[in-house]
Amino acid sequence: MYVDLSIPISRRAPGVEFEQWLHRDGIRHLSRRIRALPGDSRTDRRRNYWRWLTGARRLRVRDLPDGCFLSNEFYRMSVHQGTHVDAPFHYGPECAGRPAKKVLDLPLEWFRGPGVVLDVRECGGRVTARDVKEALRAAGSEVGPGTVVLFRTDSDLRLGTPAYYTESTAVTPEAVDHLLDLGVKVLGTDCWSFDGPARAMVESFYGTGDPAALWPTHIHGRKREFIQIEGLARLRDLPPGGAFTFMAFPVALADAGAAWCRAVADVVQEP
Repeated sequence: MYVDLSIPISRRAPGVEFEQWLHRDGIRHLSRRIRALPGDSRTDRRRNYWRWLTGARRLRVRDLPDGCFLSNEFYRMSVHQGTHVDAPFHYGPECAGRPAKKVLDLPLEWFRGPGVVLDVRECGGRVTARDVKEALRAAGSEVGPGTVVLFRTDSDLRLGTPAYYTESTAVTPEAVDHLLDLGVKVLGTDCWSFDGPARAMVESFYGTGDPAALWPTHIHGRKREFIQIEGLARLRDLPPGGAFTFMAFPVALADAGAAWCRAVADVVQEP
C-alpha cells in the first residue's frame, strides 16, 4: 500500500505565481508559436513569420478537433515550496571543506530505503539528541546506513494557517549528529523547516546577538553532509516501528541547491 507523504503545491500559496492555458486558449498560443519551430532555418523563420502576419499560417477553431488544443500550466516559485529535498549546497558553498553537493550530485539510492518514524510531538518544539534516543527506543527501531529517518510532529495539520510557520518544531544539530553517527544520511520532517519558526530565530538573534540562533541546523550542514526533506505530510499514517520503504526522488534541476519531490511510503500490509 502506498501512502502519499507530499504536500500538493497550491497555485494560491504565498510565493507562487500561476498561469494556465485552458484547451480553447491553446489554439491562440499554438498559432503564435508555430511561426518558428525547432529545426527551422533563418529563411524558414522569416517566411513563416510573414505568412503568420498575413494570416496564412494561423490556426483557427475549426482547425482542431472540438476547437481545443492542449492545456498548459506555468508555475513560478521557490524550489523550497511544498515538499522538497535540501541538498548540501543549500546550506553553504562547502561541506566539510569540499564543494557542497547540488541536487544532481546526489546519488539516487539515497532516496529509497527503509523508513523509520520518530514521534517527537512531546519535545516542546525542540528535538535534542536525548529526544532522538528516546524516540528510537519507543519505536523499537534500529537505524543505520540507508535508513531514512522521519520526524513526526503533525505540523502538517496546521497547513494553510499562520501556525504552520510559527509553531513548527526545530530539530537541533546535536539530534542530527546522533543520527549521522549511526550512519543515517537522509532526514525528513513534516514541518516547513528543520530549524523551527523563522520569527523565533530572528527574535532570538536580536535579543542575544548570537549568530548561532539563525538557521543552526541548516548551517550545521556545512560541517557534516546530510540531506533534509522538508514539508512532509501524513507521517501519522505510517507504522511507528518501520515496516515501510520510503521514496522521494528530487526533480532533476541543474545547478540547484534544492528540488521538489514526491515523497511516498510503500507500507507492508499484514497478511
